[in-house]
Amino acid sequence: MVGFGYFHYYILFLCGSLYIAVAFSVTSVSFIIPSAQCDFQMTSSHKGLLNGAMMIGMLMGSFIWGYVADTKGRRFTLIICMLMDGFFNILSSVSQVYSIFIFCRLLSGFGVSGSTTLFSYLVEFLNIKYREKFLSWMEMFWTSGIILLPCIAWLIIPQTFRIENEYILFKSWNLFVIVCSLPSIILAFLIMKMPESPKFLLTQGKHKETINCLKFVHRWNSNSNDKFPVTSIIMPSSNDKSNNGFFEGLYESTIELFTSKFKIIAIVTCIIHFCATTSYYMLILWFPELMNRFRWYETYSNIQNKTTMCEIVSMYVVEPEVKDVKCDDHIDHSVYMNIMIIGVACIPTSLVVPLFINKLGLRFFTVLSFFGSSISAAWLYFITSSMENIILSSIFEAFSSIGISLTYCITVELFPTEYRGMAASIGTMFGKIGALLGNILIGIFIDAHCIVPIFVSSSFLIISAFLVFTLPKTGRTNIVIDGVI
Repeated sequence: MVGFGYFHYYILFLCGSLYIAVAFSVTSVSFIIPSAQCDFQMTSSHKGLLNGAMMIGMLMGSFIWGYVADTKGRRFTLIICMLMDGFFNILSSVSQVYSIFIFCRLLSGFGVSGSTTLFSYLVEFLNIKYREKFLSWMEMFWTSGIILLPCIAWLIIPQTFRIENEYILFKSWNLFVIVCSLPSIILAFLIMKMPESPKFLLTQGKHKETINCLKFVHRWNSNSNDKFPVTSIIMPSSNDKSNNGFFEGLYESTIELFTSKFKIIAIVTCIIHFCATTSYYMLILWFPELMNRFRWYETYSNIQNKTTMCEIVSMYVVEPEVKDVKCDDHIDHSVYMNIMIIGVACIPTSLVVPLFINKLGLRFFTVLSFFGSSISAAWLYFITSSMENIILSSIFEAFSSIGISLTYCITVELFPTEYRGMAASIGTMFGKIGALLGNILIGIFIDAHCIVPIFVSSSFLIISAFLVFTLPKTGRTNIVIDGVI
């Protein structure tokens, strides 16, 4: 009755732009680390802590924000999370002390972890015909963020301006952090102008607010002031969990999810999130280091015969530290270019999936993505040059990133409104646990036994693909769970 039109395209644009802002916030650290290493006098361990700080914050926040989304609302959660992300990123940009910078990045991660609510917010405005197509378009926005970020970094970070007094030092990388934080704040204010999810309002028994929301959507789509034909809704109200204490309600919501008829799906989706995200972050964060080691081998090695990737990695020699040598915070232009190439390589898959999603389904493309990324991960063992490394990195990024995005889509499709926010957030939490585990594994085995992370990454992706097969099909009006519709 509300129709389909301007409003739905606008909310796709708004949620997609939020996803771009999340991409900026999460991946900008890869440019901050080399640019700020001299100002903070960072050692390798300091860089590792900075790289993991945001991930730890996301791990802490992902479990909490799901409960907030299911009790206070999707719109409320997105506004608070994006404002928190933007504020602490701006605060980090003027931080002069490493420990304060780390703390700000951790709280930024805590805030941005609630951004997964945007999938629930988007899907709850869509009917069955457009739901899967719109959800799958979200990967294109993430890809756009991955492509835009190195462009922004390339424009700002090489600049040589320097603002300094006795209290503050402000350089190009500080400005880069501010620019990356602005989308989160701007989009938070744009969401304030939008209505709350109508399905969430129904679960809270707010029938009058639901009618007002539907009128708002109808008015946008019809581009007129015609009266909305529905004047009242008769529907049983769900239990309002917001009357409980926060931690009591959080505990009860978690227990309720894993004791409901959706408990098997909840467990399976959590395992998929864990396996897929472990594999993704294990290799994606390794690729720049791998590129650097191939560059060293091809430049300085006297060995003429090509050898396997693991042998090249194990031969890498770190020159001894030389005292009184000026710190180098220059980022080679090839770094920006390689990251852009990897981002551009994701465009074909991001375009193809939405075009055929209604015919083949979410499950088909998710399984295909995991199998494709598993093969590219395993093939890393056999590469012999930096060019092959860039090609395989691009293939892995294209398949694995869309696989993870489609996993979020499957999660919000399979769970009803009252469980959707919590299910997506707990899945995200397991994913971040996997990301931290992946970082630990790669650090332990990269030098002496690089076959281990390759084998683990490829195996986890295959496990994810088979687990997706066990889930019910999406894209139907009714989903049967344990004999109950």
